Amino acid sequence: MFRHQVALLALFSIVASALLADARVFRPHVDLHRHTRVGHQDAHLQGIKYQWFTQRLDHFNQANQGTFQQRYVINDQYWDGTGPVFMMINGEGPMDLGTVTGMKFVQWAETFKALIISLEHRYYGASFATPDLSTENLAYLSSQQALGDNAVFRQFIAAEYNVPASSKWVSFGGSYSGALTSWFRLKYPALVDLTIASSAPVNAVVDFYQYLEVVQNSLLATTNGQQCVNNIAAATQKIQGMLQQQGGLQSVSNMFKLVPALQTQNDVANFMQSLAGNFMGVVQYNLEGPGPSTTSLCQTMTNNANDALTNYLAVWNTFADNESSDVTYQTMIEEMLNVTNDENAIGGRMWFYQTCTEFGYYQTSDSSNQPFGDLFPIQFATQQCDDVFNFTFLPNVNWTHTTYGDLNPVNSNILYVNGDIDPWHSLGIYTNPTTSPSPSLLIHGTAHCADMMIPNSYSPSTLVPAQKTIESYLQKWLQ
Repeated sequence: MFRHQVALLALFSIVASALLADARVFRPHVDLHRHTRVGHQDAHLQGIKYQWFTQRLDHFNQANQGTFQQRYVINDQYWDGTGPVFMMINGEGPMDLGTVTGMKFVQWAETFKALIISLEHRYYGASFATPDLSTENLAYLSSQQALGDNAVFRQFIAAEYNVPASSKWVSFGGSYSGALTSWFRLKYPALVDLTIASSAPVNAVVDFYQYLEVVQNSLLATTNGQQCVNNIAAATQKIQGMLQQQGGLQSVSNMFKLVPALQTQNDVANFMQSLAGNFMGVVQYNLEGPGPSTTSLCQTMTNNANDALTNYLAVWNTFADNESSDVTYQTMIEEMLNVTNDENAIGGRMWFYQTCTEFGYYQTSDSSNQPFGDLFPIQFATQQCDDVFNFTFLPNVNWTHTTYGDLNPVNSNILYVNGDIDPWHSLGIYTNPTTSPSPSLLIHGTAHCADMMIPNSYSPSTLVPAQKTIESYLQKWLQ
């Protein structure tokens, strides 16, 4: 079993996207493959299929006339020919048919008799823009090119479906695609009238040390939360002490069933980040479905029959299924060096390229206000950009801010939605008043992109009222 932290994260997205296999490999997006399949797909929607659109490779260089085939899906079941168009902006992962059938905004589309459309993000899923993923071929992978794709696609749909000029266009997205959907409104205001941006990390930062601070706060909110956090800190301190002892690398490797054994400081950093990653993934998607929760993790960590390290090991074994794990740095880098296009890949190399060039988002141990130690600092993350792409520079987050406006975008009719459990909310807009042209909604107790999901038995009680508030904004804006 291979476990590692890709500088993430994306954790997550979106959209329909990429945290498919392992909640410990974080990208800024939500796992919409997981989420959309929660939604019910009626029999009369089974005719929805993937379609293809000829897209320009480079929207900003007229001398480059290259094109590629980009995948899209349409659900016109509810459209009456005059209603609005709901456009789901996709992010760093394969697009699922459930994107247009199984999410909360689909229910709103039925209410407002909207046409639903969604375009797969270039380079992800089956939308191969170049023959392979070599560094030189990734030059056409950027948020700006992705926004250009959606702008051209929007015009194509308007003509193809004879959308009336009076019909309003609404864009949706979550996580990275939440940022994209807000930037779509900012950069192409003539093409989209209003936007719902969920869990959107619009504040690009290289060192995202705040992530673990929010993880700590979320754990503290559970029963016996302080003891839980204290025990994590105690176990971490014990492990770090063992690693300093003679033969400590092998001792820790044996204890946690690490194969191959830890050998280098980079191996240690990757292992320590993976230990934290078990908690990070659970907090990020807390109560969005069956499985571990912040409460269950802290119940394990506060089992008074064991010491803190034994409890920490129990958490690890739960996620590792008591099997051996490969956390070596070299294995991680070798995986990221794979340049083969793969429709079933979760997009690790592509998303990592975007973080190394535009966003950063690296969840580090550089804050002292968290219990997971200090062995995976920002240098560990940025070194990976060099080792994978030969980049000796930092992500250009200043240009990202200049291009999109950071936490102070200048536009109206964007609703920013976040959950206060979600670590990504700390890079989003969540303090704008309801009277603002671009208001925000912070939902107590919900995690990453929870507002995009159809509520289930695990959902916090705050989710349904919040979704009614979102619907009220749509009702007001669509009048």
